Amino acid sequence: MLTFHVLTDFSATAANALRYAEVLARHLGAHLRLWHVLPVTNGVEGRYFSAAAGGLTATESAQQLAELARKISRSVPCTHEVITSDAAARLTAAMRSSVGHIIVVGNSNPAKRMTTAATSTALYVVRQVAQPLLVVPATFRAGPVPRRIVLDTDRRAVRLPATAETIPALLAQLTYARFPLTLSHLPSDVDHLLTRIIPEVVGIHVYTSEFSPKMAEIAAQLHQTGLLRGVAHTVATARHPSIEQGIRHAAARYRADMLSFVTRQRSFTGTQFLQSVTAGLLAHSRIPVLTIAEV
Repeated sequence: MLTFHVLTDFSATAANALRYAEVLARHLGAHLRLWHVLPVTNGVEGRYFSAAAGGLTATESAQQLAELARKISRSVPCTHEVITSDAAARLTAAMRSSVGHIIVVGNSNPAKRMTTAATSTALYVVRQVAQPLLVVPATFRAGPVPRRIVLDTDRRAVRLPATAETIPALLAQLTYARFPLTLSHLPSDVDHLLTRIIPEVVGIHVYTSEFSPKMAEIAAQLHQTGLLRGVAHTVATARHPSIEQGIRHAAARYRADMLSFVTRQRSFTGTQFLQSVTAGLLAHSRIPVLTIAEV
């Protein structure tokens, strides 16, 4: 059973991420688990978790979380818990490094500078917990489930944790057509049919050099990750002077409503991670980002 673990501080950004997770959970038959980290008692982690609920006592926070879970339970199964210390350790223990779990956090400002992103909850969680992470920007409103998904690869080999096994089944379920297609004399029906024939997952590679990589190499790299196992997809490349901007431009070009990639935080130490492409995408994407950190 798939479970979306939603971190909430009761802010509008967190509420938006929760609505998105609720839409996915309803579609996939998944569970929701709400988590609230007390900002006063979480020690050094305090800088990574918003104090939006800082005016509430621990008891009031627990009551508000319970009420929120009760409302969500009307549409999908939902449980909740308040974390009083060491959030990363508690989340890791709750999920036991097993498959079937996705952590969900909101991103309040996709236009922020990377210096501000140093205290981002998403960038902290992705480096601390070995579970897939879904980041929902506040500028993206929950609607239908994502249908066009772009998966970026940098053509380097990856080593993913066992928890990455969640991703292929999730992508397959999101892009599976559950409803019949009607073909009539109307041009719109023909266009719709042609659109559905095209794979809804696009594997992309953005490069800066003057030489275009071979499509076979990109396809082989995507196969090596295992993230698209059993998922119909196509492959595309694009040249752009900025890798991060090129990826976001490609996602817009293919009208993607979800971006996915491997977070290579192990390749960078300390503040260097903030200068990486993956950190920039997590901080700046205006569509939801689904990522899994390498090991």
